[in-house]
Amino acid sequence: MAWKDKFKQFGIPGFILFVIISLFSLYLITNDSELLRDLHVKMSKFVTSGFFQYQEQKSPILQALQFILLILIYGLFLLGLVNAVLMIKKVILKPTPSVSPHNDFESYLELEDKLGDVLTAFEQQSSVRVIDEKMTIFMLRNHEEIKKIFGLPERLIEFVWYFQGKNNDVELVYLKTPLDIEGAAKLINSALDMPYVRVQEPSVNSRMELRESPIKQFISVRNYGTLKLGLAVFILKENIFTKEKLKDFIYCTSKIILLGTNNRFLRHFKRKKNNGI
Repeated sequence: MAWKDKFKQFGIPGFILFVIISLFSLYLITNDSELLRDLHVKMSKFVTSGFFQYQEQKSPILQALQFILLILIYGLFLLGLVNAVLMIKKVILKPTPSVSPHNDFESYLELEDKLGDVLTAFEQQSSVRVIDEKMTIFMLRNHEEIKKIFGLPERLIEFVWYFQGKNNDVELVYLKTPLDIEGAAKLINSALDMPYVRVQEPSVNSRMELRESPIKQFISVRNYGTLKLGLAVFILKENIFTKEKLKDFIYCTSKIILLGTNNRFLRHFKRKKNNGI
């Protein structure tokens, strides 16, 4: 209906203005002096200024002016109150900013810079020690970004990088030994059985063989095709995954999909291996 569309267009402030105009129109067209007097008396009770108080001996013109000003005062008060409520509601219901391509672009650029440092070290034919140091910094920067995405402290999230070694064995690289290295290996193996670049498992303990594992959720990303390089993330807390966080994880780890195709990167990365699965 037309009036509903108008209400949606102008909202509550427009509705209050409509009421004010209606009351003013009522004042102009009504012949019921008792009604007007009662309204005037009741409305002036909450205004301390003596000018607005109703008095019989005052002229009709002055009484009309008082009534109109009272309507405006109450209308402005209501408009201010409604706007204040709407502003508070907007602040309270404002979603907590998450790490996303739109509001954390600088972090993404910093990740690129750390990767660029590694690739530059290759071009400059730096020593193995320098390359290894820059590669470790790049790994740690990825860890920090993923921890921020999921909003977790270091004690509740673990990272294992992996690649295909000799005889099709899967080699692991981790800067800190996971609490459940065997469970981590099982999850990586199961992810590799799937033809997907990214694999997630939101309920690790639902598996019979992992029901006692401290790992609660798992997500992994690797290159397309035959395994070259991947990163597994193990979360030691339940119900962390959300649609928004997973979207940010995809954005953050997009470079990892292609890193395995860089032979120099992969060759130096393999020097860091810890244990095989």
